[in-house]
Amino acid sequence: MKIPVPKEAVIQIMKDYNCPEEQAAKAYLDAQDKANETVKAFLAERFGSSRPADDEHKPQIYTPIEIKDHLDKYVIGQEEYKKRLSIAAAYHFTMIMHLCENPADEEDGKVKRFRKKNTVIAGPSGSGKTYCVEVLGDLLQVPTLIVDATDYTEAGFVGKSADDMIRELIDLAPGYNRKDQARFISQYGGLIFIDEIDKKAKDGALTGHDISREGFQRSVLKLIERKSVSINNPYSAASQIQEMVEQQKKAKASKQDSMVSTENILFILGGSFQRSHDDLDSIVKKRLKHKGRVHDDGSVEIKGFAAEEKKNGNGKLLSYYKKAESDDFIKFGLLPELIGRSPIKTFVNLLSKNDLIRIMQETEDSILNQYRLEFKLFGIEVEFLPDAIEYVAEISENSKTGARALVSEWENILTDFQFELPGSNFTTLEVTRELCEHPKDYLLGMLEKSPFVDYIDNFKKEYGIELILDKDVQNYLENYAHQNNIALSYVLKKFLSGASALNYMGIKEPFKVTKDMVQDEKYFDKLFSNWYENQKVKNAVKN
Repeated sequence: MKIPVPKEAVIQIMKDYNCPEEQAAKAYLDAQDKANETVKAFLAERFGSSRPADDEHKPQIYTPIEIKDHLDKYVIGQEEYKKRLSIAAAYHFTMIMHLCENPADEEDGKVKRFRKKNTVIAGPSGSGKTYCVEVLGDLLQVPTLIVDATDYTEAGFVGKSADDMIRELIDLAPGYNRKDQARFISQYGGLIFIDEIDKKAKDGALTGHDISREGFQRSVLKLIERKSVSINNPYSAASQIQEMVEQQKKAKASKQDSMVSTENILFILGGSFQRSHDDLDSIVKKRLKHKGRVHDDGSVEIKGFAAEEKKNGNGKLLSYYKKAESDDFIKFGLLPELIGRSPIKTFVNLLSKNDLIRIMQETEDSILNQYRLEFKLFGIEVEFLPDAIEYVAEISENSKTGARALVSEWENILTDFQFELPGSNFTTLEVTRELCEHPKDYLLGMLEKSPFVDYIDNFKKEYGIELILDKDVQNYLENYAHQNNIALSYVLKKFLSGASALNYMGIKEPFKVTKDMVQDEKYFDKLFSNWYENQKVKNAVKN
């Protein structure tokens, strides 16, 4: 279909912006579309919307298997968690859609206040708890809010309250104004993931009412139990002014328009549940040691008469997260009512080296694919060899921060390559284990540049002082690097870290570094201390 465009308008755009006719015509049409959107938004804001939530953004329904298949593309392992999360989301949003399209079921008493599959997830940091929810929200196309519990407090106290979560979720919904957005939440629901909920658990070592812990839990409990929340912050100046204007016009919005129910919001509570004393893992372990355990074959194992539980093949204690029950979460410090309103309990495992390798190689949003694209944008083809991937996985596993460590390790390795190679004559980069172990030296070798020259150049750029390293110093540092299998660039930083003191001593002429200086770890500290004492004496004489 052809859309007529006023010739005069196109000519004027061509004249004003010095662009060809085709671009001017397209710009006119784009501007018209933008103007129409603005008009619709203004009219909806002025008169309110009589329409139900916009069907254009109506969420699509998926089966649990379809959801898990999607999660599998982005999250390695954690099968139990992905399965439980898929079930909770699929049944929750399918039920909401059904009741929305068939309200008679609810009116006839077939379904009254359906039981939401709110979920509690426990497990080590960096194991995929939050990321799984992010991927889930992208698939479902429902408003999805991920918050850190430590940012909130009990209603009535300084800081963000639990009710603010609902208002933040409304901000993520489609609609021309907040009323439209709130209607969308009421009709199609939303998803809120409260991370670090364990940081709000009541600590047994404390006594009395803790507003930052137990009080917050009770506020969240009210939201989970179904609560009507004002779509605008009642304590904000803008909200109070708006209310005064509406009262003066005697057209105050109905409660239905100014409030939103948490009825259709699915809540997921996550945390590592770790602390210096009585963490969840140890609580579960103690409980199991004081109970008989029934095996699949019906036999009962009584603790105290059986051999101690063995460690797994990697020499690490087995995780007890998977055996956590409601009483264990309550003993950790969560409210019984909150746990009771969250019927699904699940867990994630600490990521192993093999898991981290698979995350880098098999997921659709692999960090390696991102680096390949980043370098390709500058005309550089990058290949990551298996030994390099395995090396980074080993380092990341030891950091105990899960998949988050992968990004940090690769950034440490590739930063200098990202800086130096774009715009150079290099069009390929093969990332090997050797490169990962000594990235700076490897790069300098590619650039045919001495680590000594590089360090001296960078030091002069940073402090304006030229260092002179004689042959004895260079031989000593090279031998040290070789004997300890350390990168020479790292050795230079290690032995000359104190040389920055020269900048504060006002030295401008070239400074010769001798072998005796680098052999004395405190040389530059003592040099600066002597200079500082001399300055104090000189100032005292002047005064």
